[in-house]
Amino acid sequence: MRRIWKRILAVSLCTLMLFSVLSGSASALNAKNYRGIKYDYYCYLGDSIPFGYGLVPKVNQWSPFSIGDRNKGSYPDLVGKVLEKNNRTTIQPAASSGSRMCDYRILLERGMKKKNPYNRKNDWYGKRHPERTMVLRQSGPTICKWIKQADLLTIELGLNDITAALVNSAYATGLVDLDQLKDISELNDVVAYLSFALGNLIEEPNVLGNFLAKFYEEVEELRTNSREVLKDLVKLAPKADILVVGYHKPVAGLRVIPGTNASLLFTIVDEVFMSFNAFLASTTEKYDNAYYVDAPDAPVFYPEGTSVIDILQDTDNFLLGVHPNAEGHEYIATQVLDKLNEINKT
Repeated sequence: MRRIWKRILAVSLCTLMLFSVLSGSASALNAKNYRGIKYDYYCYLGDSIPFGYGLVPKVNQWSPFSIGDRNKGSYPDLVGKVLEKNNRTTIQPAASSGSRMCDYRILLERGMKKKNPYNRKNDWYGKRHPERTMVLRQSGPTICKWIKQADLLTIELGLNDITAALVNSAYATGLVDLDQLKDISELNDVVAYLSFALGNLIEEPNVLGNFLAKFYEEVEELRTNSREVLKDLVKLAPKADILVVGYHKPVAGLRVIPGTNASLLFTIVDEVFMSFNAFLASTTEKYDNAYYVDAPDAPVFYPEGTSVIDILQDTDNFLLGVHPNAEGHEYIATQVLDKLNEINKT
C-alpha cells in the first residue's frame, strides 16, 4: 500500500512540475522574460483598442469619462502588469474609446498652451458624440502632465480618423445625410433614403470624383495630425521611449460571400490600414526616442469566415467584432514587450 501511495505521489509531482513548465513557457507575458525592461512611469494614449473595447461591460464602452480607465486584459494593462512586477512601475491610462488623432492634437496643443491651436472643421463624424469629444479635448492639461512624467509612452490612433474620413467625405458630397440616417427605423425609411442618395448621384454625375477628392483631403489631414502629435509627444517627453503601435488587419477574416477563401473588398480595407501603418513607421524614424511596433495579425472577436450576412444579423456587436479579442490583446502586448526588450538591450 505504501508503495502505491509513493507511486501516486511521484506521478502527481511529475505532472505538477510538467504543468508548471508548460504553463510558464506557453505564456509569452511571463515577466521573467522581460527583466531588463524597467520604467518608472508608463502612460498610454489611444482609441478603443488600447482602451480595451469589448473586454469591459457594454455599459462602460462609450463613457465620455473613460480617459483614465485601465481595463483588465487590454494590451497596455498586460504590458503594465509586467512592468509593475519588474519595477513597480506607475501605470497611467490615457486612452479613450472613439477618440481620433485630431482629438489628441487638439488636446495636446491646448494643454501646451500653443498660440492659435488646431481645431477640426467640417466634422460631421465628430458630432455623433459631442459630449465625449468635448470631455476628451478639455483634458489636455491633465494628459500633458501625465506625459511629462512618463519615461515610457505608447500610442495607437488613426482608425477612427479613417472611418471619419469616409463619413465626412460621403456627407460633404451628398452621398450621406446623417440626420436622415438617424431616423431610419423601417423598410420604407430605407427606400426613401436610397431614393434620396440616388437623386444626388443623378443630379451630380461627378459625385464619386468629388468623394474621392474629399477623402484624399481627409487622409492628408490625418497624416499631418499624426506628425504633429508625435512631434508634441517628443517635445513633452524628450527622454521617454515613445512606441507608436500599428493597427491589426480588422477585417481579414470577414467574407462578402459565405464560404469563400477571401473577399477583395475586405482585402482592400486591410491594405488601407497597412498603408497607414507604413506611414507611421516612417514618421517614427525621424526621432531618436520614437519606435514603431508592428502588430498586424491580432485575432478579433469575429471568427474567421464571418460573412456580411452574419454581421447584419448581429448589429449589437458590429463594432465589437473587428476589435482584438483577449488573444489579440496578448499578441499585441507581446509585440510591445519584445520591442521594449530590443530597445533596452541596445
